[in-house]
Amino acid sequence: MKVVCVLGKMGTKEIAAASILGALAALSEVIRGPPFDIPFPLYPRISWDLTGIPIMISLMLYGPLCAVYTCLIGCSIIFLRGNVPGGTLKLIAELATLFGFALLRKDVVSKSIAAVTSRVGVMTIANYYLLQLFYPITASVVVGLLAPIALFNVTQALINIIPAYLIYLRIMKVKR
Repeated sequence: MKVVCVLGKMGTKEIAAASILGALAALSEVIRGPPFDIPFPLYPRISWDLTGIPIMISLMLYGPLCAVYTCLIGCSIIFLRGNVPGGTLKLIAELATLFGFALLRKDVVSKSIAAVTSRVGVMTIANYYLLQLFYPITASVVVGLLAPIALFNVTQALINIIPAYLIYLRIMKVKR
């Protein structure tokens, strides 16, 4: 069975792998507290989590289409809990990270820099508009939050990329 999309094709193996990795991402959203959920000290409404690691592994092993599928599964649990603002922001952040990483066909350092830059840029714009839309806060309060949230997004992107890349290297070593 093949699923055809604008981004390419996914075979049964890719769908299965993306589904399993998506389930792992969703699981990290279900389990509360360390190490799965650590509040960010500068703005405790957001937290570092491990959701992006399976998503990045999916990208590295199977490509962008599988990674998007994994991301949708992983972030869906946030929406199922009724947290539409959190789910929306999480989905945008993870997709921005994936886009930045997948954009370049260079070394992992360049790809990581692109991923971090993409996430911070996209989320700065998204946070400026969506925080005002979702929560009763003014534009001036949001502007004050943008720098701490940008710092959060830098660190969260690295939390996603570094372990995922180490796991990817290990998988590739075993496959040889």
